[in-house]
Amino acid sequence: MKDLLLRLGLGFVLIVGGSICVFIPHRVFSLILDLTIVYCLVNCMYLAYMYGKEKKRIDLLFSLLSFAFVVFLKEYVHFPEWIIRVMFGIYCLICGMAMLVQWGLRILNGSKHKLGLLIMASLYTLLGGFLLLTPNFDTDLLMQFFGLYFIVLGIQYLHDAWDSVQSEVHYQWKRKIRVMLPPFLCVFLPDWAIGSINKYLAEGKSPDLFDMKLDDSTPLKVMVHIGPEGLQKVGHICFAYEDVVYSYGNYDTDSFRLNQTLGDGTYFNVPLEKYIPNAMRVENNSIFEYGIHLTKDQRLEVEKRIKELEDRSYRWYCKIEKEEGYDDFDSYRIDYPSRLHYRTGAKFYKLKRGKFKTYWVLGDNCASFIDMILGVLGSDVLSIRGIITPGTYFEFLETEYQKKGSPIVYRTVHPWNKQLAQNYEEIGKTIEQ
Repeated sequence: MKDLLLRLGLGFVLIVGGSICVFIPHRVFSLILDLTIVYCLVNCMYLAYMYGKEKKRIDLLFSLLSFAFVVFLKEYVHFPEWIIRVMFGIYCLICGMAMLVQWGLRILNGSKHKLGLLIMASLYTLLGGFLLLTPNFDTDLLMQFFGLYFIVLGIQYLHDAWDSVQSEVHYQWKRKIRVMLPPFLCVFLPDWAIGSINKYLAEGKSPDLFDMKLDDSTPLKVMVHIGPEGLQKVGHICFAYEDVVYSYGNYDTDSFRLNQTLGDGTYFNVPLEKYIPNAMRVENNSIFEYGIHLTKDQRLEVEKRIKELEDRSYRWYCKIEKEEGYDDFDSYRIDYPSRLHYRTGAKFYKLKRGKFKTYWVLGDNCASFIDMILGVLGSDVLSIRGIITPGTYFEFLETEYQKKGSPIVYRTVHPWNKQLAQNYEEIGKTIEQ
């Protein structure tokens, strides 16, 4: 019920806010300017008070900077408009360049469907360049565009809320235009969610970590991972079919390029019963696990996709395998493929050609690897172009799970903390032996 009310409230807020942006865009800029000035003045006075109380120079410095920013905003009243235009222009340019890189990789790897990617990359790049290089651009038009986006997104939230209370008789996944939250918001959604659960646990409360809507076998499971620090908070996503995990990523350290954002696409297989305990005990990951019901025809489609993947793959051996270093595990502990293989027996594979031959963090990444499977079921996450993150899929899975007739029939949360991780102790010891 709480999720339903939140979705309804957010939908109405987005529609109202979007309508204001569409019909009175200039007032929005004025409101942003006024709120920013008020916030900076309050912050200035608060920091000045703290300096008088504790005599910390850093408080005085930031108090003066806050006041200087207020003076700057009073002098340059169009600064909020400039910020919005430039930030959106940079975002479009990043999306365009990411797609251009992916387009080039698709050509090199002999993949199909390259023309549509080039068209979208060109549109994003041209729009980003236009926004950055046209100082006299009417920013009201940009604000009206944002308003329309907010309205459509709000309507979608209301529609999802309506679906969550409807009968399951006519429910089905199908490809359609789906508007997603911006990537910079989606990227940390799993981390925020697991943080909320851990806060409940720390307070001695018991959140629902397991919830099943339908007592049915689920051969397909999707797992969203969240690590404790740094880029691990962005997350990772993988799937398991018939209790065998398939996880794709940039695992070969010798192929790392562009600060590990590019490399040889590699996936591994490992039994699910070993994978989750290892992730909890050793990697300190939290995991959201979703069980997905499949019809007989859908099973055949999933098995067909997996077979196609395996047919263009070859075995890749991690460092501890190549060097037969099993008796000196500490020397390989820093290498993730080596420690995963040592503890679970995971086997790694690389692609000979086609999609996923090259890993690209802003293109063919773990999220698009998942779409290879869920796409045949009709999920619509990647039906609109853009940068897709594990958080994007997390938001989709959570939304679909709330719907009564959704194929997602159960959700299990494995939140990492020292106390709960003890549940995996015995399994962890078995893995390491």
